[in-house]
Amino acid sequence: MVQIAELKRGPYWKHIGMNPVTGVDGKIRVELELSENLLQVYGNLHGGVIASVLDSCIAVAINQSLEPGEGAVTLELKINYLRPVSKGKICGEGSVIKKGKKVIVAQGEIKDESGQLVAYGTATFMRNGI
Repeated sequence: MVQIAELKRGPYWKHIGMNPVTGVDGKIRVELELSENLLQVYGNLHGGVIASVLDSCIAVAINQSLEPGEGAVTLELKINYLRPVSKGKICGEGSVIKKGKKVIVAQGEIKDESGQLVAYGTATFMRNGI
């Protein structure tokens, strides 16, 4: 199972500024404080950043459901962008839909600080030993 301390040490997580947080329900969520260097030319958060947070929050949900020594990698990611966001913070949360022997299907949501849905997506991951 993935631990918050592990996630905080992740080079990409540090580079982009993602932070794992534990909710009151014990689930790990992914937060990102928006900064100017993450915005596209029109002043909104770049879609690739939203995709990174979505992929990460789904991966966290999947990895929390695995046994020690197991991992999973993204095979496919589908995103629907629903509204732009240009300031504040976004938060992503994922959940597992179906966990098979080799393939796991999951979903995730990205919300802004006011709780408005920014993006929604699904992903397919492949289990692997690590």
